[in-house]
Amino acid sequence: MSEHETVKGSEVWISGNAQREPAKTALQCPLCEGNEISEFSSAPDRFHLRTQRYRLTRCNHCTCVWLVSPPLPGEMSHHYSGDYHNAIVKAGETSAAARWEQQRAMISRFKKGGNILDIGCSSGGFLSTLNAANWRLHGIEIAPETAEKARLATGAEVFTGEATEAPFLPDSFDVITCFDVLEHVYDPRQFLSKVQEWLRPGGIYYVMLPNIDSWESHMFGSYWYGLELPRHLFHFSPKSLGYVMNSLGFCELSLLTPRTCYVERSVNYLGAGIASKFGFEPTSQAQAKERSIAWRAIRKVVRLSFIFPFSQVASWAGAGGSMEAVFAKSTETRSVGGAV
Repeated sequence: MSEHETVKGSEVWISGNAQREPAKTALQCPLCEGNEISEFSSAPDRFHLRTQRYRLTRCNHCTCVWLVSPPLPGEMSHHYSGDYHNAIVKAGETSAAARWEQQRAMISRFKKGGNILDIGCSSGGFLSTLNAANWRLHGIEIAPETAEKARLATGAEVFTGEATEAPFLPDSFDVITCFDVLEHVYDPRQFLSKVQEWLRPGGIYYVMLPNIDSWESHMFGSYWYGLELPRHLFHFSPKSLGYVMNSLGFCELSLLTPRTCYVERSVNYLGAGIASKFGFEPTSQAQAKERSIAWRAIRKVVRLSFIFPFSQVASWAGAGGSMEAVFAKSTETRSVGGAV
């Protein structure tokens, strides 16, 4: 993982009944129910170098992009390999205090303590960096072994299973975090309605996820790492994220595009595609090995001379590779959007 990536979502976050098809079709936007739909792109699973192509469509009204006819929930374990899962866990644990510094700083702007829930907590990398004197820690993790690791590492109360099936009471949390998870769920509105139910009035929802309208997304097209087909079922822009949160009654406190950058991974995907066209057999990123010291030195030069400046300018322009957003639940007592 790039040192500027914050990838921590667990391997399968599928809201709702695990045996049903997604409720919406490609003819209607799952976020705004608009019917002005256009083709967006198609691509295979480039992480595993598989050949089956998946089709993406875009809503011309709210700009939501989603996967048409995604694999059924019962089939998704095929797409979340052990290599993928290990990469996620490693990304969350490596230099955890420094890795999650930005996230802790953002949360502290709005909340200094209380009950916090990390949805997709993986092995507890983020939760482990919080001050236990100020925070009562909770998590949701779908993989039993990883959930147990999070409990042992953090002392948090961790629910194992589907996010929307967690038995938390309404108005339970001051903060709910969701790092690289929302793009994995089958029904974002159902998922976010549950978040809204669990938050106390005035509580905040802090979300990070890829930005489909980023400069690098436009540059790399179907080779953009942020697509991650077919694991990413939805692709949000600042506009579509703001739309769905507003429609559910949340108030936007902050929406930024930080310096998170997927350029290196995207270049690797592009290089593998070119190699395949010329008859070579590239190594998938799922099987990628640690590079030599010389290669790491060259990569650092490239990062400093091109990638870091590019990601900084893109961030300033509101076109960074990811989004970091904070939304507050209304302080009114009525429930907006309905609980699931």
